Amino acid sequence: MSWNSHIPGRGFALVLLPAIAGGALWETIGLPLGWLMGAALVSGGFAMANVETSVPKPLYWVSLATLGASVGLAITPAVAKALIAWVPAMIIAAFLGILAAVIVSPLLARLGGMKRSTAFFSLLPGGVIEMANIGGRYGADQTIVAALHAVRVGLVVGLLPLALFTFLDASPSVADTEPLLSWTSLLVVLAVGLFGGYLGARAGLPAGWLLGALVLVGLVSSFGATTGRMPEPLLACVQLIVGISLGSRFQRAHLSAIPRALAAGLPVILVIMALMALAATAAHLFMPFTLPTLILCFSIGGMAEMVLTSKALGQNVALVAAFQAVRGILVNACAGAVWRRVAPSTTIPDSPKG
Repeated sequence: MSWNSHIPGRGFALVLLPAIAGGALWETIGLPLGWLMGAALVSGGFAMANVETSVPKPLYWVSLATLGASVGLAITPAVAKALIAWVPAMIIAAFLGILAAVIVSPLLARLGGMKRSTAFFSLLPGGVIEMANIGGRYGADQTIVAALHAVRVGLVVGLLPLALFTFLDASPSVADTEPLLSWTSLLVVLAVGLFGGYLGARAGLPAGWLLGALVLVGLVSSFGATTGRMPEPLLACVQLIVGISLGSRFQRAHLSAIPRALAAGLPVILVIMALMALAATAAHLFMPFTLPTLILCFSIGGMAEMVLTSKALGQNVALVAAFQAVRGILVNACAGAVWRRVAPSTTIPDSPKG
């Protein structure tokens, strides 16, 4: 147990100012996702020192809803129509992520000395909590599943934006000319987003606060009821909160308990990242979007992180959000059923509990 775990919020208060400084430094350097990555590195350092740094849930929910609302503002009638046309491609991308987990999980199980169920649910590109909970019902080690999902998201967020920025010149070429929302419109959009996020969370959607806000604000925006963009300082705050939350997952007590699983998981996750980037490159041959956008669409990062990455790199944020949302919904819905189809029939401990 960490030294401050008995005082709710104390660790977050302790890490907040250093995280702001780290985010500001990273942003000043000019690298993508500056506020997020700087905050994540600082928060991760505190977590590795066994300081509890998790973001208070209400603040995290509000941040996700704000991010979802900002994406929803980009969904015009034309954008909504275009997104619907590419739903089949979104479904294919989601099942490619599941297929990659099916194919590669035996290798991870062998190298990492873990059960097949643990390896499978560790590689499925779903939510950290969802995969740990679902996997636990099939005999998976929830500690390993949660740790490897934290590593997955950390690798994608840490490496993918830098790779796109460096090798594919994925950076905003022009300033955003969309006018800022007025204060009244901003308050209305945030209220609609929070309500949508609440509904999304109650409905059990993956990243429900983000996705619910995106859908409801997007629905309003698609009818032309509101236009504009959110102020950059507000989105910087969202990056900061998401970054602290990401870094807080790297707790030394958890990671040091599973060194073999981590050592095996790192290269395996990198292989899946490469396979999904190849799939995006193939999709680029027939889809009228930039390669960086499609790589983000097919990537196995977290939804909030990939949406922020697409915004930071000036890519098609609505399309990336749609791909990530469809993947999250399908993975969470199909995880158990897929495992029952591919589970080794002789592995009794991997059968569902209860």
